[in-house]
Amino acid sequence: MEGYPETGEFVIVTVKKLMPYGAFCSLDEYDSLEAFLHISEVSSGWVKNIREYVKEGQKTVAVISNVDVQKRQIDLSLKRVSESDKKRKLESFQMEKRAEKWFERAALKLKKNPKDSLKEIGEPLVKEYGDLYTAFDSIRQGDAKAQIPPAWLQAIKEIAETEIKQKSVKMRASLKLQSNDSDGVEKVKSALKNVGKAGKGVSVHYLGAPNYFIDIEAANYKDAEKTLSKIEAQMAKEKGVEFSMEKQKE
Repeated sequence: MEGYPETGEFVIVTVKKLMPYGAFCSLDEYDSLEAFLHISEVSSGWVKNIREYVKEGQKTVAVISNVDVQKRQIDLSLKRVSESDKKRKLESFQMEKRAEKWFERAALKLKKNPKDSLKEIGEPLVKEYGDLYTAFDSIRQGDAKAQIPPAWLQAIKEIAETEIKQKSVKMRASLKLQSNDSDGVEKVKSALKNVGKAGKGVSVHYLGAPNYFIDIEAANYKDAEKTLSKIEAQMAKEKGVEFSMEKQKE
């Protein structure tokens, strides 16, 4: 990645230097750009000795709490990272590293320079799909929107078909749904029916009015999050129905 990360973005960091008041870290995905973790952002409880929580050389997941490009200052937080956030980020990071190796194989297969190809072919793929892994997976499934040479598409498809094993992840959210209208029961039924139409792998479980569970099964966490957002947007459009939705902790 180039440039600066965005506030709220989860990043992989390496702890470089510990101080009594915090830690200087490097951002692995941003050409080792320096960032600072203040001791107050290490844990939700009182931290007397930062060395009890992080060590020099340690790699971990943090979230960007503030970015000031003019001052070249980036602030981090560990206490705002949940276990599920950490798991998803590490999985995403590992997948992208694998995809980078696949891309290098594709370049060598086509007798191209991997470094030059990353700019010529890799950057358009990332721009179109968001990251290299998604590009490989999408092309494997026949989605070839990026304008790259056919030879590249074929090389990527062949490698992806060999390396990517189809798997799924599961996500659950609690849903509270109710209506005080005279035809409220029908409106709630209609809303629940629309939840099921949000995408494949979506199921609704009744707990006892007005409480329900929504289970989502998807190819990856990114797709599951998109489906959950789609459901939330749909619920907001339902007239005469009040709702609240919360993703369950893993």
